[in-house]
Amino acid sequence: MSDLTNRTAAPTGDQPSKNRSRITWGAAAALGAAGIAAGLFLWKPWADEAPFTATISSASTGSTTDGERCTPNLAGKPIVIYDKAGKHKLAEGVTSKDGERLPDSFGDFAGYCFDVTRVEGVPGGRGSYQVQVGGGNMTKVTEEDLRRPADAQREQLKTTKMPDDDESATQE
Repeated sequence: MSDLTNRTAAPTGDQPSKNRSRITWGAAAALGAAGIAAGLFLWKPWADEAPFTATISSASTGSTTDGERCTPNLAGKPIVIYDKAGKHKLAEGVTSKDGERLPDSFGDFAGYCFDVTRVEGVPGGRGSYQVQVGGGNMTKVTEEDLRRPADAQREQLKTTKMPDDDESATQE
């Protein structure tokens, strides 16, 4: 008999324990990846959380002061920026006391008093905020809109339409 036929295979170990070991390592790797993903989601390294200066514009009937200049309806009123839930005050300022009359090229807003207020120190990275002017109702505003330059906000009024009056409310 040759040596080849008398040889026995070397023991390979317990197969079920190798499978358990692979499953354990696989589960540990999956939990580690999930932990990293959750950490990045909570940390949000892509979000710009640096404070910024919010630019808030408005158009109101206002009162004319000198030809093209005007005083907005809410001139000198407090403006407060809250978190998205409207619970925590984040920054505050005072509305502009000076505005400009919009020319005929502004369609529905022609003749309105356009003003810009800047509020410094708004914490970034929140996505949306609640803005309150003069103690009135809060309005939801996105961070993107608060960061838009005043010129872009002004130009948008050229194509913005005024909401139609509710005719059924005026009929009796």
